[in-house]
Amino acid sequence: MLSLASLLAAPPGCATSGDATKPVTYSLTAKQNYDKGMAELKDEDYAEAQKYFQFVKQKYPFSKYAVLAELALADSHFERGNYNEAIDSYKTFARLHPTHDKVEDGYVAFRIGESYFKDMPDEIFLLPPAYEKDQSAVVDALRELGDFGRKYPDSQYLKKALELRRQVLQRLVDHEVYVARFYLGADHPNAAALRLEGALRRYPGSGREPELLTALGETYLKMGDPLRAKETFQRVVTEYAAATDARRAALYLQFIAKRYGDAPKPVAPRVEPPSTAPADAHG
Repeated sequence: MLSLASLLAAPPGCATSGDATKPVTYSLTAKQNYDKGMAELKDEDYAEAQKYFQFVKQKYPFSKYAVLAELALADSHFERGNYNEAIDSYKTFARLHPTHDKVEDGYVAFRIGESYFKDMPDEIFLLPPAYEKDQSAVVDALRELGDFGRKYPDSQYLKKALELRRQVLQRLVDHEVYVARFYLGADHPNAAALRLEGALRRYPGSGREPELLTALGETYLKMGDPLRAKETFQRVVTEYAAATDARRAALYLQFIAKRYGDAPKPVAPRVEPPSTAPADAHG
């Protein structure tokens, strides 16, 4: 515990931390300094808030407020948009305080997943669409939010986590469709089919299954494989009858029946020349 004498040894009521041009007035107790930090956090003065939280951690390491200050520091990183620092801070907090209420109720894990989500590439005017950019942060977000649902099925944050996961799946499917279209445009339908098949397998529950299956059926047709195309379009009609793609799939089934008959023959796999995929298309 910091003594009054040691406080008075410094300039009265004034100390600085990180920003020498902006003095911070510290108080005598851990709680008072923590409360000041929380007030600054609420006012969105994150730099000032962090000074108070750091002060509590350093000067009152055995106080319960030192633990609360650790979590508040992670929150301040998150609110400032410093998501990598927030992720590291939340993970450290969970490792050091595994039985803390905010760990056990899922708050810390949710914030980690949310940080990965907010760190995903943005849609910015005049720049390439987000689905064309590196997807590593998106994959990280899917992992963390998926783990959250399994580890904290009763958490108050579950509904929010599931919604974020749904948006992450949408982004990953967008990327797979983008890569598949690239391959189709380069006349590599086999590679396109692999991407679409992979998206269906890896991202169940995306809500994009009818669209993916329809695109996959069209790709099989381009490959000259009406049998697999028919089976794929039939899935859309049978499993997703209410989807807008079901009508399109039904028209394709009519086309296949007219051109290839009721029992189209499978074809030998098409051998394609090597292709150059988008830089972030693999994995």
